[in-house]
Amino acid sequence: MDNGNFGDEQFIYCIGMQSKPVHVNSFSDGYIIIDDEKLEIKRRRVLNKQISVIMPEKFVVLEKELAELKYPTSDRPNEIYTNYDTTINFSLSHRNETASNEDIPEIKDMLQDIILRMYPTSKTKDSAVIDVSGLTIAYFDFSTAAIDMDVYNATFVFSLGGRLVLGAFNCPQENADDWKLVFIQMLQSIELANH
Repeated sequence: MDNGNFGDEQFIYCIGMQSKPVHVNSFSDGYIIIDDEKLEIKRRRVLNKQISVIMPEKFVVLEKELAELKYPTSDRPNEIYTNYDTTINFSLSHRNETASNEDIPEIKDMLQDIILRMYPTSKTKDSAVIDVSGLTIAYFDFSTAAIDMDVYNATFVFSLGGRLVLGAFNCPQENADDWKLVFIQMLQSIELANH
């Protein structure tokens, strides 16, 4: 019996040779990798330059005509950033409703209840309140069914200048594992413009 040659070791070696290296997307690298594509990231000033957030450099402001199609109500987000095929979206609205940091967890819970009533087959996957650069940011995520695919959605809120900011992120559910990590880092990168 050959004690130096174990079948398990050979099997593990063969599996290892076939798998590709895993890249953990971290903004500290200055880029992210999604579907084998390297995407540079950069800090952008948003909401009339009141805050900045790090996002993929290739994200562009969604054209007005496309925004009207994608968000047909007059209450569409103030700013919508998207990838070239408009499947990944990050939006922000600085609303007229008043809000303080202390109000944010309750507002998140209220919005979460409304969304889950609107989409009864959806379940919240993740829900959290985080402190970022003096801002209390709350978010929750969920999936919805669209005409041709399932969609990963995240809603977030925070207070800016005593008024509510309502934001959203969405992408195809099949890409959610990669993009959720990017979304969370986008939230964690938010800074007031005077920083």
